[in-house]
Amino acid sequence: MFTILIVDDEKLERNGIKFLLKREKEEFRILEAANGKDALGVLASNHVDILFSDVKMPYMSGLELVRHVRETDRDMEIVIFSGYNDFSYAREALRHGVVDYVLKPVDPAEFSKTLSRVIGNIRARHAEREQRERQKDYLMKYFFIDYLYTSNTENADKLEELLSGGSCILSRCGRMILVSASNGFFETDEEHFTGALKDQIQREFYYVNLNSNESLLLFTEMYTDYRSLADTLHQFFWQQFDADCYLAVSEPVESWREMPEEFRRLEKLLEEQFYQPGRHLFLSGEPGENMQDAAGEDSEIMEQISNDIKYKDLAHLRLDFGKLEHKYRADGKFSQMYVKFVFSSILKEICEQMDTADEKILSKKVDRLYHGRKIDDVVDIVSEAVEEFERYIQEQQDGFRGEITTVKNYIYHHYGEKELGPEKLAALVYLSPGYLSTIFKEETGVTLNRFVREVRMNKAKALLEDTNKKIAQIAKEVGFSNSSYFCRSFREFFGTSPESCRKGITDEESIQEVQES
Repeated sequence: MFTILIVDDEKLERNGIKFLLKREKEEFRILEAANGKDALGVLASNHVDILFSDVKMPYMSGLELVRHVRETDRDMEIVIFSGYNDFSYAREALRHGVVDYVLKPVDPAEFSKTLSRVIGNIRARHAEREQRERQKDYLMKYFFIDYLYTSNTENADKLEELLSGGSCILSRCGRMILVSASNGFFETDEEHFTGALKDQIQREFYYVNLNSNESLLLFTEMYTDYRSLADTLHQFFWQQFDADCYLAVSEPVESWREMPEEFRRLEKLLEEQFYQPGRHLFLSGEPGENMQDAAGEDSEIMEQISNDIKYKDLAHLRLDFGKLEHKYRADGKFSQMYVKFVFSSILKEICEQMDTADEKILSKKVDRLYHGRKIDDVVDIVSEAVEEFERYIQEQQDGFRGEITTVKNYIYHHYGEKELGPEKLAALVYLSPGYLSTIFKEETGVTLNRFVREVRMNKAKALLEDTNKKIAQIAKEVGFSNSSYFCRSFREFFGTSPESCRKGITDEESIQEVQES
């Protein structure tokens, strides 16, 4: 709705303009003033889009009013009314930024045309401003995402430059929630999704899409119960979108410059989703769950340990072995023979996974284990086997590099497939998704999801620069089913739109363009 101020010392004239406005299809909020002096009072307490003013009025003329308005507002649309004898005043008013004039007596058809032009000007200016704001936001997200993953100080300085003098929420955020979903959930329409989320949580936040399966929510409130908020978010995803998701909540950070280190902790926390599928919320800095509760029944923890050994997942093998040890140290109701049987089965599984294992040596170790008089004796024997297994795995690191190469090559040749998540890629090299994610990050320095996105974006850039294919076709070729989401992702990844990339406009030129506007 547009707000219009009608300024005329004749009430009959004001009523006539109001009558004409009510005949239009648009809805208007209409304010009135009898002269320029009264109009300044109205303008001081109201935002006005369009000013209709007579030229000749007592106390302050229309021309004086226009000069005062232009000192503080360059965008307000101003239309003056003048008789034939006042046209010299009208010409002077036009020099002060009046967009149009209407002759008295007012012709309804001419008035309607003038109003349409004025409204068109406002909408064009709004659209231009929104486009600049969108471009600025794309640039900020481009530099912010790069800084998150690389800690590149040069791009951080560019982001600081874009944030300076503005009121962007990013500069005030001190808490992050990393959300992981599946099946390309975050390819959904961003405005619809964020709008629904705002309605649900009633909080100010900044939304950053990382890839089709991960997004980051940044919040300004420092003392909110973020566990409760994360629970609300989980329910929101499930109830409104039928999407199961995992959330990692950061500790407080002083500013966005401290976020990369905390972001890496969140990524590490979310790797646990593969090992604790029933748990959806992870809090950075929070002590782990009670080991005895987390261990669950024997069959469950033994299955976890078996998978750890099978997939050569040393980090979780140590963790799960520690849970088992704690369980039997804390609970004395189990018989010695049963405990020895459980630990001997782990010993056997470890030896079966090692090509260098000797059955005679294994037999001696099992015999020593069954002759142990204390649980410490039993645990020490299996701990030695775990350490030996760790050394054996370290010697096989070249093999892991080969598996990483296999995964990378598959991504390079199949980037157009919609589903390229950890589960599918891990199956190619017979590793668990969690373990593949861990060693992939260690080997390449980036997560699997980030690597897939980099490959897709770089291929899209090459297609834009080297071919005349339509953007929708390119989006499909690089694995995006939603071309709008592809365009958003491209802007946030490269800091420029696909169209600008095709024209050769760089991110530096985009920054300059945003700042100059």
